[in-house]
Amino acid sequence: MNFEFFLRKVFFFQIVLFATAIILNVSSVNGQTKNIDIGDVTGLPLPRFVSVKSNKVNVRRGPNATYQIDWVYTRAGIPLKVIAEYGNWRKVEDFQGEGGWVHSRLLSGKKFIIVLIEGATLRRKPNRKAPAVATIEKGVIARLISITGEWSEISMNSYSGWVRNDSIWGATFKN
Repeated sequence: MNFEFFLRKVFFFQIVLFATAIILNVSSVNGQTKNIDIGDVTGLPLPRFVSVKSNKVNVRRGPNATYQIDWVYTRAGIPLKVIAEYGNWRKVEDFQGEGGWVHSRLLSGKKFIIVLIEGATLRRKPNRKAPAVATIEKGVIARLISITGEWSEISMNSYSGWVRNDSIWGATFKN
């Protein structure tokens, strides 16, 4: 009698293991079809760069206007990295790694960069030997025109030219 009880238990555990294996297999197949690098709301890539649209943008602790405001961006054009989406809200990070939630209508798809080093050189062409156009101070925000390899073409005030990607934030995800 104890042996029959033992066999029933073994049979029961075999069924449970079989069912678990089937469930895990189906989950892994479904998981392979979903691209985790695409936003669930917009279908746009994650992460991606955007910019602050106006001179007053609240950054909140959560994706809702009832959440506490942690700080306020006070300048249009500040580059931000979108790392998550929830409804009309985007979770963002700035060049210092600080983050929070911002309503999507306060963000722009226009690309801007921020200079990370003091004395970054703006050049006429994307080449270390190209003539310098200007020297840029740390913290300057400029419009991103294009990216070529390790160089980005930027525009600010009356200047435009090329700067190395390792001296800016907002062009590539290596920084």
